[in-house]
Formats: sequence, structure tokens, C-alpha cells
Amino acid sequence: MDSLGILSLIPPLLAIGLAIYTKDVIISLVIAVIIAAIMACGGNPYEAGITLLQDWVFPNVADSTNAQSMVMLVVVGGFTELITQSGSGLAFTNVVTRGLNSRSKCETAMWLSGLFIWFTDLGNSLIIGPIFEKVGDKVKVSREKFAYILDCTTSPICALVPIVGFGIYIMGLIDVEIEAAGISGSGWDLFLSSAPFNFYTVLTLIMCGFMAITQLDFGPMLKAQNRAKFEGKILKEGSTPMRKTQQIVLPEGVTPKMSTMLAPIAVLLIVIFVEMFRHGFPFEPIDGTVTRTAIMWGFLLATVLLVILCIRTKVMNFKECMGTMQKGWEGMMYMLVVLTLAWALGSGCKAIGTAAYLVQVTSGFLNPALLPVLLFIIGAVMSLATGTSWGTMAILMPIAFPMALAMGVPLPLTIGAVVSGGLFGDHISPISDTTIMASMGAACDHIDHFETQTPYGFVCAIVSAIGFLISGFMNSWSVLLISAVILFVLIFVLHRVDTKRFGTPEKNA
Repeated sequence: MDSLGILSLIPPLLAIGLAIYTKDVIISLVIAVIIAAIMACGGNPYEAGITLLQDWVFPNVADSTNAQSMVMLVVVGGFTELITQSGSGLAFTNVVTRGLNSRSKCETAMWLSGLFIWFTDLGNSLIIGPIFEKVGDKVKVSREKFAYILDCTTSPICALVPIVGFGIYIMGLIDVEIEAAGISGSGWDLFLSSAPFNFYTVLTLIMCGFMAITQLDFGPMLKAQNRAKFEGKILKEGSTPMRKTQQIVLPEGVTPKMSTMLAPIAVLLIVIFVEMFRHGFPFEPIDGTVTRTAIMWGFLLATVLLVILCIRTKVMNFKECMGTMQKGWEGMMYMLVVLTLAWALGSGCKAIGTAAYLVQVTSGFLNPALLPVLLFIIGAVMSLATGTSWGTMAILMPIAFPMALAMGVPLPLTIGAVVSGGLFGDHISPISDTTIMASMGAACDHIDHFETQTPYGFVCAIVSAIGFLISGFMNSWSVLLISAVILFVLIFVLHRVDTKRFGTPEKNA
């Protein structure tokens, strides 16, 4: 079947609408996939069930590319949990906190530490938060600014790294679309080439560092910073700091070592790039299977070394290491379910001709140059309402990819728009897990964190939308530089306006 016409929009729109209404991506995807199957089978629910499982779920899970991505996610989950609970991240942060005698230095160190802990989005805040808490209080960093910095260095940094769960998930979505379209290339290549067009993600990281170094705060955040500086109130009066739900508890007398984290990560990177160099990287295209095998082998060897170091430093015994990794494996189950349902919905949309219909009805009036900014806005609305980037990307990627191919829009730009839209809500939504973890890590009132961070997120989103609009007509990495300049100017203007209203703390104090 080529297309069911306007009816082919029902499953993806239903998935989006239900995700926004229920805040539950899995339930939304399940219902959307079932509806798509019933539509594809002419309204026969029995045949729909057979088609859904036999043609959409089983083939996708059994597909070599998809199976590799699923196994990698499990291995990454175990490694991340073990390295987090080893306490090595705390040891690293202890080193970088020395000599932080000003607010600017302290916030900059928080930002740099968050960039370094790139292997986990959820664990990032819980590793860095407890270490910087006392230092931040000493130099009067408001808990709201602390939470903002933690939040900026969770998903945004992980979304740019192809060898962690976030990157592997995105590459898995891309690989499926490459195979379905019958085109050459790999998820690795397109993931890397999309980085300069991942405007919201990159600009968020840049903005966070810029705000830490210059102290050019504005809006509610400036009021919070003034309160901490002039009144000595790190927390807003009447606020309720979120308790940490996870504590890293080490055996008595055991001191965490930074080498426990650095050595496995070094092995991980060395193995990955040695294997890729063996196959011609960066001068020749690397097959997706080679890339995933290199990543998998690197993580396995890194995990073995990590277990040995944990046992040697008496942080955990072998049984405790296995139990910790098992928790990490279990934590990936949600991602695996979402990924499987996303693949099934993609198959369903292809079966009823969703993308074909969209191309048909938009080819006459939608300028292909507007597709990136449109995808970003749709993704931003979805992710803000649902608090999930993974679910947003799972729904949008199967629609955006074939539309971009049919309309001649560059794939790296299209992927950057989808990922950026998903990251927006994941970053600032009050129901996002990383936003909640940032409040926990900074011991900040969650609503205070949301209210002070939201203006920053929207400023970055507006500049990102401008970047996607320009990129639609000028496909060049230089647009990122233009967007960064616009962002810096906008921050300076907003700071000047709000300092007249709220005053300003001493420069770089």
C-alpha cells in the first residue's frame, strides 16, 4: 500500500498527542502501534496482532543492526552504574575543587567537571553535586545556578558522544532509517556529521560555560544570585530542597581513586579508535557493524578492568560488582522497550504511507528549507510536555528521515533538528528525569530550579530556531558560529536590562 492518505497521520499524531497528555511514552507508542496495525490490516484486529508481531516487532528485534544496538545499551548500562558507584567520579571532582575561591571559578569548575563526566546523564548530577555543594555554599553560588549547571552537563553532553547510551540510541534510530531507505552510510557517520547542526545541544553547553565565566545572569536566576551574594541565602526562603535518592556509600576506610575511572575510560577510547583505525578511519567510511563491534569490545574490556580495580581498591568485591552492573542492566530496560516500540511504529508508518503522504501534501507549499526549523519546534513542544528526548526522537526520526530524503534536505541537518528538539524538553521540563536529578544533585527546590532555568532554556531555543531557519537556506557549520554570536549578544542585552531592575553581584565574585 502506497498511502492511506490523511488517515496515515493518525498513528504518529496519536503517539504525539497521547505522549503529551499522559506523560507516558511507552503507553502512547503501544496504542499508536496497535492503531497502525489495525489500519494496515483493513480494520481486522486479529490480523493486526499477527502483523504487528510477525512483520514489525520480531524482524526489527532480530535485525542484526538493531540487535547490536540493544546489546550495546545493556553493556553501557552496567559500565555506567559500576563506575558511578565506585566513587571514582567523586575523587576526580575533589581534585578540581582546589583553589576555587570565587564564584566564577567555582561555577566554571562545576561546568568543566560536568563536561568530563560525559559517560552518564543521570549519574552526572549525583556524582558532581555532593562534592561541589560545600564549595558552592562557601563562595555563595545559589542552589538554582548550581542546579542549572548540573542540568546543562547531563543530556546535552551525552547527546554529542557516540560511544555512550544516548549516542548509541540515536545511531540505532538512524541505522534503521538508512537500511529502510536503501542508501549508503552508517549511523556513526551521520551522527558525527550532525553534531555541528545540533544547535540546541551545543549552544546549551556553550551558554552554560559563558554564564559561569562572565556571571552575566538575567531573569529569575539573577535574583537568585543576588540573594545568595548580598543576603547570604543560598536557598530561597521557604524552599524545600530535594533529597538525594542515591548515595554513593563506600566501605569504611576506603578512599576512592580517580584512576578507577580514568583507566577504564582510557582503555575504552584506545580500543575503540584502534579498531576503527584498523578499518580505515578517518579516511574511509566505516561500516556500522565495525563501529558497534569496536564500541562493544571497548566497553567490555573497560568493564573488566573496572571490576579488577574495584576489587583491588576494596571498593567492592566481585559479587557486589556483578550486583551493581545488574542494576545498570535493569535500568536500560525502559530504553530497550521504547526503542523496540519506535522501530515498530516506524514500520507501521511505512506500511500505511505516512511519510509518502506528508511529502505529497507538503511538496506544493512547504519550502524544504523550512523543514529543519519545523522539526525542531515540533520536537521541542513534544519533549517539553513529555519530559523525554528518547521518546520524542523515537517518534519523529521515522517521519523526518524519509521526508528529508524526498525533499532533498541534508540528513545531518535533519538529524540535528530532531535531536535538538528532543533535548530542549529533556533539559528544562519539570518532569524530565535529568531535570529532577539536577535538583537532587544540587540539593535545590525543584520548582525553583525549573523557574530559574526555563528563561535560559527558551533563550537558547529561540537562537537555535534561528539557526535552523538559516541552515535551511545555508547548509554550513558556520551557522553554529553565527548562532553563538547571536546568543552572546542576547545574553549581554538581557543582563544589562535586568541589572537595572534587580542590581548585580560584584563582577566574577
